[in-house]
Amino acid sequence: MITINDKTLLLLSSIGAAAFVFLNLIKHKPNRILPGEPYTSFEIFGNIGITILLVWGVFIVFSFVELKHKNKIIFILTTGLIIALFSLLLSNVEALIDGQSSARISFSAGFYVQLFCIYMLFSTYTERIKNHTYIKWIGLLSIVGFFYYFTNTDAFSNLSLVKEYTIKKEQFYDHLRIHALLTFASVITGAFIAIPLGFLAYSRKKLEDKIMVPLSIIETIPTFALFGVLLVPLAGLGSLPFFEQIGVSGIGWAPAYVALTLYTLLPIGRNTLTGFHSVNQNVIEAATGMGMSNRQILQKIELPLAFPVIFTGIRIAFIQTIGGAVLAGLVGGGGMGTFVFLGLGEASPDLILLGVLPIVFFTILLDYILRTIEKIIGGIIYD
Repeated sequence: MITINDKTLLLLSSIGAAAFVFLNLIKHKPNRILPGEPYTSFEIFGNIGITILLVWGVFIVFSFVELKHKNKIIFILTTGLIIALFSLLLSNVEALIDGQSSARISFSAGFYVQLFCIYMLFSTYTERIKNHTYIKWIGLLSIVGFFYYFTNTDAFSNLSLVKEYTIKKEQFYDHLRIHALLTFASVITGAFIAIPLGFLAYSRKKLEDKIMVPLSIIETIPTFALFGVLLVPLAGLGSLPFFEQIGVSGIGWAPAYVALTLYTLLPIGRNTLTGFHSVNQNVIEAATGMGMSNRQILQKIELPLAFPVIFTGIRIAFIQTIGGAVLAGLVGGGGMGTFVFLGLGEASPDLILLGVLPIVFFTILLDYILRTIEKIIGGIIYD
């Protein structure tokens, strides 16, 4: 009987291999409007593509066997696969363009599926070789160095996504800044509101349902409906001189900021309540027996012990808000959602991706940073 030793590796490598064989890799478009001609991986890579397919095959085989240095081998092969996929693709793009100034190359499903599988393998096996720091750094620096080199040689200039970025470069950074401001302002404001509410629900048992139920209801309101509810009061508020000066109105940044803030209340408030409930009551009783006041117990025992759970709620709110801020583009609030909805209106997938990909990147990056901080805080408190 054949035993599967690594189901994650088998699943991802099988999907990656199937995407290589059956899905289109890229699309050659003569201009921005025309749909273009699709190309498979074999059509682009030719016989060299067999090497990439063999690597996917090796991963499938490795999912059934156990080797001493298996994790390190897979990490090295995954690093090489990332570099090989982009190198071979970029080296063939120039021949397809053949000097056509308006022509462009768009990635298709086969590319994105393979890239997703490679990313999942890379992140999984980076964690599994955490004791081999030098190998991880060599792999990471190799990838960074590769992209840095090819970026400086304009190798990406024929990609449709890069062309869209070049055309809208100034707008891109303006909307990226707005997206970041909306995200951080909403979460910070939500934390200032939800943490006291969560503590109040913990300290006053009769108020728990009266606080948590409304927060849960807010979370279930569709964003479009919430924008509609906020339209009239914010428009009225914007007629006052002070609020008019800072740009408050029924559309724009104000409804997006208020809606995003409201959506952060439940994860932060719920985790605050859970964090305080998780504090061992024996510790609190011991502190009371030592003569500590309620305020001292809160400051020196309850809050420090509950903070890792509270911080987890803040991290969840950040990740949720980065994605939710896309909808600010619907009400003229700016942010990366502007490109998403503009791309939908113009039937331009690459313009949509110009708005989506930075969100995905910064979501992953911010989640990694916050998880690291979370572990450091937990280690300091519980050690």
